[in-house]
Amino acid sequence: MVGYDFDKTIYKHDSSTQFFVYMIFSRPYLLVFSPWFAIIILLYGLRILGQKRTKECLFFFITWHKNIDRIVDKFWARHANKIEQWYTLQKKDDDVIISASLEFLIKPVMEMLRITNYIATNFDTKTGKILGRNCYAEEKRVLFEKRFGKIKLEAFYSDSLSDLPMMEISDSAFLVKRGVPEKIDISKVTKRVNKKP
Repeated sequence: MVGYDFDKTIYKHDSSTQFFVYMIFSRPYLLVFSPWFAIIILLYGLRILGQKRTKECLFFFITWHKNIDRIVDKFWARHANKIEQWYTLQKKDDDVIISASLEFLIKPVMEMLRITNYIATNFDTKTGKILGRNCYAEEKRVLFEKRFGKIKLEAFYSDSLSDLPMMEISDSAFLVKRGVPEKIDISKVTKRVNKKP
C-alpha cells in the first residue's frame, strides 16, 4: 500500500482554496461576507485561529446549500483534469489518500479516480462543524492507524514535511515540488526537524 497527500501532491493546487473561490464567484451574494472572510484569514495568519476553526468560519455557508453534492460535482467537472499525470501512471487499487481537505469536497474526485481508501477532514455539511480533529500532520497518522492498524506503507508522497508522521511509517518517502516527486532520506529529515528549537 502506498500513501499520498492530495493537495499540491497528486492534485496540482489546493482544492479547498479553489472550491472557496469557485463558490464566491458562482454565488456573488457571498461577496457581502468579504470583510468576515478577510478577518478570519488575518486571524489565521496571526495564529489566533487554528486550522479547524478557520475552516469552519470560512465554509459556514455550506450549510445553506442542500444540493452541495451537486455543486461539488460541477466543481470537479472543471477541475478533475488537474490530477498529476505522474500519479495516474503509477496509481494502484490499494492506494490510500490522506488529506486535510474536507471530506465532502474530495469524495467525488476519489470516486472518479476509483480510490476507495481515503481519509479526510470530516466536515458536517448540515451543521458546518468539523467532527473530530482536522486531518493534518500527526492526526493523519492517528486516523490512518485507527482505520488500517499499525502497518507500514511502501511509500508516502507529500508536498510538505508536515506529513513527516506518515513518512516515518513508510519504507520510503517522496517530497513533491512543482509537480515532481523526489525521494528523500526520512532519517536525515527527522533529525533535522528535531534539531529545530
